[in-house]
Parts: sequence; structure tokens; C-alpha cells
Amino acid sequence: MIVCTILLDARSAGAGLPRYLAALRPLRQRRDLHLEVMLANDTETPRLRRLASEYDARLVTTEGTPLGDRLNMAMAHSQGQALLFPAARYAIPAAWLATALKDIEQHRRDAVVLTSSPPGRLKQFWQRLRHEIPAETLCVSRAWFELIGGCDPALDADALPDLIARLRACQARIAAVVA
Repeated sequence: MIVCTILLDARSAGAGLPRYLAALRPLRQRRDLHLEVMLANDTETPRLRRLASEYDARLVTTEGTPLGDRLNMAMAHSQGQALLFPAARYAIPAAWLATALKDIEQHRRDAVVLTSSPPGRLKQFWQRLRHEIPAETLCVSRAWFELIGGCDPALDADALPDLIARLRACQARIAAVVA
């Protein structure tokens, strides 16, 4: 099984970060999944060092740049052949992750998106109009992430939706799964 890097951002996670790191613990304890957690930190919060060591996450200090740039910096310090960008409010099903990693490892898929609802143009328009971040978890092969140049470093809230859109535009083999 390939190594998967879970990329989190301290500023985006906010006060929910300890709960989210705790929710990742069961995934990290599974023997069939090889995971590392990278935490991009551009805050001056001293408790993040303690949280990172408590949950065995690697803390990557970044500058106060947009989310896309922070995620790119964290990815540069990772070792995973697959990258996981989790939606902040939803748990990651272990079976979904194992299947996604197997598909990426065997080159059946380039990326897998776990979404809370079926994608639709009207919903995407509404989310952009209201400046909402779609509740989508993305698992992408590192090779494809690097091929399309990673996240757009100038984007903040739209960094991950833009990444998914660029993967689709480049005809990456993407599977969409509704939770």
C-alpha cells in the first residue's frame, strides 16, 4: 500500500483542529493504511506544537500566504505518493480511503473525490456566489498534483475547488463518490 499524506491547514481548521486530529487517530491506527499528517501552520499559536506532537503530525511553518500556497509548502515536505485534502466538517470513511488509495496505486484512477452531495452546476454557482467552500474531500496522486502545478498559490478559499476543476480540465481519471 502506498503512503498517503493528509494535508491540513491550521488557520482553516481553526478551533476545530484538535477534534479533527482526534478523528484521524482511528485511521492512523489501521494496519492497512500508511498515513502521515502534515499540518501547515502560519499562526503564532504556541499550542500547535503540543497538538502536533500529541497527534504525531508534522508541523510545517508557512508564511501568512493564501491557502493554496500553504498547502503547496506542506506538500513539499511530505513523502506520500497520494495526497489527501479532507473536508473540514466530515469524517473520512476508512473503506473509502482504502479503496481510493488502491485505485491510485494501481493506476485505475488519478484522483477520487468524496462529496457530501452530487455535484451540479447550479450548486457550484450558488456556492461561489455565497463564497462557500464545497464539502469535498480530495485524494489525488502526487504525480498528478505535481503535473498540474499543485494548488494555485494565489487562491485562498477556492484553492481546492480550483484544483479539482483543473484536474477535470486536464482529463485526469477522477471518480466522484457521494457520502
